[in-house]
Amino acid sequence: MRTRLSVAFAALAALTVIPAAHAAAQQTDGLEVTVDQPRITTVIGDRITIRAHVTNSGSTASDPLIAHLNVASLTGTYVDLEDWTAAPTQHLEPLGGHATTALAWDIQAVNAGRFDVYVVVLPNGPTSSGTGPAMASSPVEVTVAGKRTLNAGGSLPVVIAVPLLLGAAALGSRLRLRRIRAH
Repeated sequence: MRTRLSVAFAALAALTVIPAAHAAAQQTDGLEVTVDQPRITTVIGDRITIRAHVTNSGSTASDPLIAHLNVASLTGTYVDLEDWTAAPTQHLEPLGGHATTALAWDIQAVNAGRFDVYVVVLPNGPTSSGTGPAMASSPVEVTVAGKRTLNAGGSLPVVIAVPLLLGAAALGSRLRLRRIRAH
């Protein structure tokens, strides 16, 4: 009797696990992530906005979602995401059937080079968190040019002011010596 009961419980547990995993996969079916433009060109220090849309083309609501912005270098430049944006992750409420939500990230270009910026969306419900699938947008190719300035690190005022001050001091000393000699 005990063996039959444990086999029955095992079968019941298998039935409850399979539909839950299948339901989580179905809830993410029909979700799509898109970005609003394929490329952006900017210079170091400029701020740009990455806009994305998450669409649920299914008829049932999704689980809560997590949207995460990613920056990948195409030229081997080291990327520290926290330098680009302070808030790369956005938590989304469940998205109703046939609904779309807009997302935006303000980022600052901190390295010169070419980068792919893309959004990954993951399910974050009580039973779907960590089960996937992850949905990624197509990348936005961001080209960041270096910024050339005459004022590199604030040195231009010093480069101009120091010789002028030295010249003024020398002229003042010379005029003072002339006055002393004239008396």
